[in-house]
Amino acid sequence: MVTIYDIAKKAGVSITTVSRVINNHPYVKDKTRAKVKKLLKATGYVPNSNASSLVSKKTNTIAVILPDITNIFFAKILRSAEERANSKNFTVIYGNTNEDFQREKNYIKTFIEKRIDGLLLDPIATDISIIQPLEQNNIPFVLIDREIKGSQKSHVGIHNEKEAIRIVNYLIKKGKKNIALISASEELSVYKDRKKGYIKALKGSGLELKKDHLKIGTKPIKAVGYNLTKEMLKSSAVPDAIFVANNFLAIGVYNALQDLDFKVPADIAIACFDDFATESIIPPFFTSIIQPASKMGTVAMELLLNKIEGGDSNRKKIYLKSKLSVRRST
Repeated sequence: MVTIYDIAKKAGVSITTVSRVINNHPYVKDKTRAKVKKLLKATGYVPNSNASSLVSKKTNTIAVILPDITNIFFAKILRSAEERANSKNFTVIYGNTNEDFQREKNYIKTFIEKRIDGLLLDPIATDISIIQPLEQNNIPFVLIDREIKGSQKSHVGIHNEKEAIRIVNYLIKKGKKNIALISASEELSVYKDRKKGYIKALKGSGLELKKDHLKIGTKPIKAVGYNLTKEMLKSSAVPDAIFVANNFLAIGVYNALQDLDFKVPADIAIACFDDFATESIIPPFFTSIIQPASKMGTVAMELLLNKIEGGDSNRKKIYLKSKLSVRRST
């Protein structure tokens, strides 16, 4: 790798002069500046950002940690957050935890070592200790989507409980009286709140909460949705609708129903949270609560950039509006 010392030697000037050219310092002769710039271009020299960051204490790098980048919801968050950061000349690096706590912990440690200027975190961990290293190293951060119990730090998301009530009430208005829930671990705030909303909607309409119709799994992935559905349908009371707590779980639910010869929505309707990346291939199928993922990423990044730049450091909790999209699954 070409160093500043190599450039200085080839140009027959001091290291200070090369540094001045790189940083557009005014006090360099035009002839010398042109010579150094020509060498910089010819050698493909790249300034050492780590070295300069020791002086400026900034790397212009922001990290984003998400649970599952294959899910369009998280992909949209990342893309919009990255666009906003790039517009302010920040580079974005990201970590995909695959819903794994140890990976999340490792990524946070690694990104701190890389001297990031800030972090967007969609957490797996439910304990406040996960964010302590960030606080100890004075790294600004914003939680996105999921919250951490006991944390009063900045967060951008939606009202999950209210939106769950909304979609279950929609199913009730459609005449569904035996509505089941398939969800992921309620250790995670979003799934805990969606379960609360489901229960409140049933009670508010005077419908029975059947134990066999309440299935809580681990990760919000297709396999979990598939297995929970098959387990549920072993009971004698078959539901007429299933509220599913996220899109990947919903795919697993649908696949299980197909394998068991149930028709959707004729036999069992399905409604879920989040959208799918199928618009360009087939028309969207699932009735869903569509979270504003792109806006979520933009707003969270704007909040983080403000913190990094020394602006508003208050603990803000921002809740965005979602929409109910009615489709063929109901």
